[in-house]
Amino acid sequence: MDFSRAIIEFLGIQDVIIEDIKRFKKDLRLEIKVRQKRSECFCPHCGLQFSSVKEWALREVKAPPLGVYQVVLLKFWQMRGYCEDCQCTAVARADWLHPKFESMTCGFAEVAGRLMEEITCEAVSRILKSDSKLMWNLDQHRMEVMLQFLRLPKDIDVSYLCADEVHFRSIKNKDRKGLFAKRYTPKFVTNLVSPSKGKVLFNSMGRDSAALTTALTVLSPGQKLAVEKFAVDMHEPFISAIKKQCPNADVVIDRFHLAQQINKAFDQVRKAEFKKARGRKDIFQEGMLEPHRRFVLVSRDADLSKSEMKLIDKLRLANKEIQCSMLMVEYFHKALDEKTVAGFRKVLARWYQLCRNTRYEPFLKFAKTLRNYRKNIEAYITSRLTTAVIEGLNNKIKVLRRMGYGYTNEVSFMRKILQRCGYLNHLSINTDEFFFKWPNPA
Repeated sequence: MDFSRAIIEFLGIQDVIIEDIKRFKKDLRLEIKVRQKRSECFCPHCGLQFSSVKEWALREVKAPPLGVYQVVLLKFWQMRGYCEDCQCTAVARADWLHPKFESMTCGFAEVAGRLMEEITCEAVSRILKSDSKLMWNLDQHRMEVMLQFLRLPKDIDVSYLCADEVHFRSIKNKDRKGLFAKRYTPKFVTNLVSPSKGKVLFNSMGRDSAALTTALTVLSPGQKLAVEKFAVDMHEPFISAIKKQCPNADVVIDRFHLAQQINKAFDQVRKAEFKKARGRKDIFQEGMLEPHRRFVLVSRDADLSKSEMKLIDKLRLANKEIQCSMLMVEYFHKALDEKTVAGFRKVLARWYQLCRNTRYEPFLKFAKTLRNYRKNIEAYITSRLTTAVIEGLNNKIKVLRRMGYGYTNEVSFMRKILQRCGYLNHLSINTDEFFFKWPNPA
């Protein structure tokens, strides 16, 4: 293989002749002068070879980096010929030119696209020394094209799924006069996740039953019937959508959200006791009940150090309300630790009795919620399934949002989630042919 053929192959360009190469070592730049082969110039309308040449038009096209040379610029002489069959003059087609962004080759577009799957468009523009707005437009176009090829893996296990929402942005409300009010309206994205794969299957804007129904459209009717377990939080719109779309699925309320709710109930008691301690200037209790210690007070004994255990024991002796509240939290976790439904019901009955005896309003309110979702909690006892995977993905999505300094385009944000945490990337969709010729968008 000679040098010119190697350069043509490395850059992903075809049917051209290299006429000259200029190297600029100072700024690591290559300028390659190429011309279309006369024998490979065909009419874009009928596909026949041009009968004559009208002119050779010079254009500049960006190519992918070549070795240490970060900027590769093609001085491309493109033929404009006359077709006797169509009786018209047209520009000869070059398949390696990007169909939408003609200032770059398909190879450059795919190299940039794969980089933008992992880092921001602004960072890619700095690496490839290109315009950031152009990179953003390229990324949006690439995701739109790849969305047509998005398919779930054949070996995916749909017997267990989970769903949760992640915060997108908060929009400032306007009053009747059109002025911005103080309150904000949060917007969410609902993600459908396969815990076995650790991937987001599909998503939709919103936090209601319609949003989850839209996310479930990625599943076929047979796959929806094959869903056996579906883990969610205690969000009623999600539960109603699951019962309608996946009738054979048992809705599982996972432990994370249950612990979150009982911790909130305990925190309300802690706040009340903290105010009392501050009022009577009890320095010890005021220090132990400060907001930053709330997670220590509800931690399991195995997770505490000896010094922390001594302080908590002292607090229990000094404050009866906190002692009873900590006992409520500890006993509820004991109920969730049970391996059988019968054992869970037995311990939960005692916990209900404790609620009635203590008469703490936050725990009584939480007890009413438990009664409404008891069957779903018992499904967790038998299956031990949680939404731990989707909570981890939510953290990854939040990092993605911070990297982009926030998103305002909801379509772009949802596709980025699928790209970074799902199957909308070159690892799941074969984009090797994108180096040479892009498929036309539908």
